[in-house]
Amino acid sequence: MGIAKWFAVPLMLLLLPAAVRGESGPLQLKNRFPLHLLFLTPRLSPSRTPGQGDAFASLAVDYSAVYFRHANEDWDYLIDMEMTTVDLAVTYGLTRRLALTADLPFVSMNAGFLDRFLEGYHNALGVPNYGREERPDNAFAYRVNRQGRTWISADSGTFQLADATISAQWQFLRKPGSNSWDGSAIMSLKAPTGNVDEATGSGRWDYGLFVNGEHRRSRWSYFAMAGIAINHDPDTGGARIRTRPSYSLAGGVGYDYSDRTTWLVQVSSYTSPIEETGISEVDTPAAELGLGFRYQVAGDWNMEFAFGEDLTRAAPDFTVHLGVMRRIKIRQR
Repeated sequence: MGIAKWFAVPLMLLLLPAAVRGESGPLQLKNRFPLHLLFLTPRLSPSRTPGQGDAFASLAVDYSAVYFRHANEDWDYLIDMEMTTVDLAVTYGLTRRLALTADLPFVSMNAGFLDRFLEGYHNALGVPNYGREERPDNAFAYRVNRQGRTWISADSGTFQLADATISAQWQFLRKPGSNSWDGSAIMSLKAPTGNVDEATGSGRWDYGLFVNGEHRRSRWSYFAMAGIAINHDPDTGGARIRTRPSYSLAGGVGYDYSDRTTWLVQVSSYTSPIEETGISEVDTPAAELGLGFRYQVAGDWNMEFAFGEDLTRAAPDFTVHLGVMRRIKIRQR
């Protein structure tokens, strides 16, 4: 029954229209660590822009389980939740090489139902349960304190817009053919559209610059991205919180199993946007492994399924990602 429940929510969410940005490119999987909702964080992105007059519309659904409890004399973190993120994104080609993307994530934080299943799963694998057994099953907590002052104290059950991101992408390298190279530069701006009191926004504007590349050779494709995000000190309830530049590096491999199906594996990482805390689980770069596939349903419609697994503690214990993307021709070229 535990396994059935675990798959029930993702299968129901699959009935919703949900997303990826294009027919090719990496998995559109993002680190959904709740604390990093407040900052601009990267997502490994396709290098190829849609082209003038074309658009990619997507709606992605991610379900993440997080347990994070660490403290020292200055900091106290307690994050115990299951989080659903519904991510609406639209990319529009202004010219053949220049595109704009608007990314709107909607977030719901709840106690969830997976604690008992996760305990059994970790026991079966012989790996730690991260201390979940020290708290009641399926209880919610999201609290962060700094030197006795509250930074975050959020409630469960909310469903609201987090900080949105607007990006401009310029494709500076575009080589057609089976042995092709693509490369682009992306300038991103995070807008303070989230709720500071509910920890879905920082109340500040952040910006970043990223460069990505893609190489296709026969059935194989290879992806890479690197960049920097400049995050500003978040609005808090009195706690003194400082940020620092966050550097990112990501890469992945895709294999075209058939004309319709592509299998993908990737790793995404970035350094902590928060000042050094003395807690290694916070200060260590956040890294996540992504495994999944993309399937062309029909014509301009694609479906994507992915599973994300934490490689360091500043990432969800796991994320299930489901999506569908559609290419739309808005005007004739």
